[in-house]
Amino acid sequence: MNTKIRNIPDSFSVMADALSNAMNASTDVALILWNPDVIDLMSFVLLRRNVRSRGIEPSEGPERVSDFIRSCSPAVVVLDLDPPYTRSAADALYLLDRFPNQPFVMTCADRMLALSKASWLSCHPLFQKPYQLDDIAQTVHSMVIRRASKVDTLPLAR
Repeated sequence: MNTKIRNIPDSFSVMADALSNAMNASTDVALILWNPDVIDLMSFVLLRRNVRSRGIEPSEGPERVSDFIRSCSPAVVVLDLDPPYTRSAADALYLLDRFPNQPFVMTCADRMLALSKASWLSCHPLFQKPYQLDDIAQTVHSMVIRRASKVDTLPLAR
């Protein structure tokens, strides 16, 4: 019987390489959406535009969502708000404070109600359900490109 037994350093090296590759893969968009199926669908639509995304549900809580955004360093964040919007708008403000230079796109079920609870939402692209996925994807794609061009034009540190 010819069985290969890995020792700990070999297996650690393989795991470290996999982790390193995952961390080096850039993420263009962080999707914070309420349904895993919606995350998958939006990821697919964005991928057709060469926009890479990762997702998490807002139910993970604002701290976990903040950690997620920090870990993937996206060019754009898409955040789904939930009615009656008082709590989710407060969570959105928390994230905006944590990531002041991060562009956000908001989605919601009722645009007028969301704006009546948090008028500052009008400063961000705000899409209402049922979503026109291509409209969201086009907005996000243009924001990713705009963000990338800003990064490319920054002077190099000396």
